[in-house]
Amino acid sequence: MRPAWRPWRIVVAALIPVALLMSLVSWAFASPVGAAPDDDYHLASIWCAQGDRPGLCEPGADANERSVPRGTVLASLCYAHHSEIPGDCPVAKSDQLVTTDRGNFNDHGYPPIYYAVMSVFASTHEATAVLTIRIFNAFLYVAMLTALFLLLPARRRGLLVWSALATLIPLGFFLIASTNPSGWAITSATTLWLALLGYFEVRGLGRRIGLGVLATVSVLMGAGARADAATYGVLAMILVVILKAERTRAFWLRTILPAALSLVSVLLYFSASQGGIVTRATTALSPYDFVWLLWKDLLDLPWFYVGAFGYAPLGWLDTFMPVTVWGTISLVVCGLIFWGIGRMTRRKLWAVGIAAFALVFVPIYILMHDQIWVGTGVQPRYLYPLLILLVGLCLYGLNRFDLGLGRTQLVLIGGLLIAGFTIALYVNIHRYTTGTDVKTLNLNTNVAWWWDIPLHPMQWWVLGAFAFAVAVAAAVVLGLSTARRNALRGFRYRALETTVAGE
Repeated sequence: MRPAWRPWRIVVAALIPVALLMSLVSWAFASPVGAAPDDDYHLASIWCAQGDRPGLCEPGADANERSVPRGTVLASLCYAHHSEIPGDCPVAKSDQLVTTDRGNFNDHGYPPIYYAVMSVFASTHEATAVLTIRIFNAFLYVAMLTALFLLLPARRRGLLVWSALATLIPLGFFLIASTNPSGWAITSATTLWLALLGYFEVRGLGRRIGLGVLATVSVLMGAGARADAATYGVLAMILVVILKAERTRAFWLRTILPAALSLVSVLLYFSASQGGIVTRATTALSPYDFVWLLWKDLLDLPWFYVGAFGYAPLGWLDTFMPVTVWGTISLVVCGLIFWGIGRMTRRKLWAVGIAAFALVFVPIYILMHDQIWVGTGVQPRYLYPLLILLVGLCLYGLNRFDLGLGRTQLVLIGGLLIAGFTIALYVNIHRYTTGTDVKTLNLNTNVAWWWDIPLHPMQWWVLGAFAFAVAVAAAVVLGLSTARRNALRGFRYRALETTVAGE
């Protein structure tokens, strides 16, 4: 039996979710209403998810239109796609209702669950409602990770913590703490495969039930938010079954859960027209044009991967991150992938290979189907859940909290993550408070937009950066203590072997 954790380790471990939540909340306040991509569509869909409600969602001029509060659809009208314009849009400041046909009530492009849950927070005070939704989604992400941490076997906890921390910056932070359904897809990608992995591994019935519930919630979040997340969820469950397959009756009985969840994912996938790409027809290219387009798209394919770590702009594709963000985070992720594939088994090779193939095949299929170049139409956030899954699978089998990394490696990874987060949060706040045309290092100077809260932009940035630094530092400390404990254990074993040999 493993010894219980020492009190100081419990305290340090508890700092991770608390500080991570605060760092996500800092991103919730780092942009104005409507800042997430296609927020006019998503906010209108949220406000109308419960049908007609006076003052929130009323019938429009025809059946495909609804009247919603002005701020939900016009908040980003003046600054979207224009990084030089701050996030203050006077046209949205009115209690009037405006008519729109952009919403899930019209094209049913997305599954209904996400909008139905978020509609609980809709109100006539758009700013308050949007902030509440963002904070709730941030809390949901941290709650899922915390529950997983407590229920997973001890050897899987480092895999959970480091795969999450390494892949969050900046796209994960921006989308999770937003009103965009992609945030739920990210939460599902991070938690589903690990919850199902623990479900197959743990022995206690209570923990297995808990992990099964988490896996179910994760599927409903992902498949209930985006159709593509439903397909990624099915893939993740198939890969976990490959990793844990046994020729036993108990194993086959446990596969009932992923089979049932896969069926739920398929049903939710077909509930949305967003998945209609598999049946859409296009004009055929000539053989030469087809080969040339395929060649160019293959050469530029890494744009999708580094794009998730800041190379592609955030928001309405108008918030550009400096090289120090996507360079440092890509370095960490590539380093962890390289470290993880150093310990490879046949099953892990199959799982990693299938996930890697999907990361190539999915974008290439869509690009060739729609006959477009990399950088147009398809955004990194569409593939981001697959990238999170790949990183986690590569780290599978590193069964210590420190992942077997050395002291210098852990400290360096932590430092790079903190630096990437700090710069990304600063750039995002600066883009909306003043616009990128204003050249100032002080975020409190020439502020054109900010929330009506006691803290100014500069203080809020410092608070968010400090919170994330605490979360990462706590993870590093736990990793270092694990490495030290294993080193001492190894020294004792070697000393014992030497004594026995001398006798």
